[in-house]
Amino acid sequence: MLLDTTFCIDLMREWRRGLSGPATAKLKSLGAVPVEISLFSLCELQMGARLSAKPAEELRRLERISGLIRVVYPDRSFAVMFGRVAVELRAAGIQIPFMDLMIGAHALCLGLPLLTRDAEHFQRIPNLVVETY
Repeated sequence: MLLDTTFCIDLMREWRRGLSGPATAKLKSLGAVPVEISLFSLCELQMGARLSAKPAEELRRLERISGLIRVVYPDRSFAVMFGRVAVELRAAGIQIPFMDLMIGAHALCLGLPLLTRDAEHFQRIPNLVVETY
């Protein structure tokens, strides 16, 4: 299971508040299912933490979560998948945010479902399995 940026944000917010909310419950429900995060989501999380009102605190939280979840890196096969998906969507007149396209193509390349709060964008990517919580 590839975790989208929105899932990680929700999980960190729940941890910060000391609550067990929907993201925490979903993570627990996955049990032994391996979870990973794309380098692209980690980039978005780094940017968000640094732009926050309390960057040092957010970076510590990010370090905590990124230490628990395996980070997966793109390779040449990702580039091929990204190019194919981007051209397919463009030909169909479908636009989604660039980073969502990168994350979605990465999930497709890895053959993993994507867990996100923001299913609207990702459901536009053909053949991508999207799960919400």
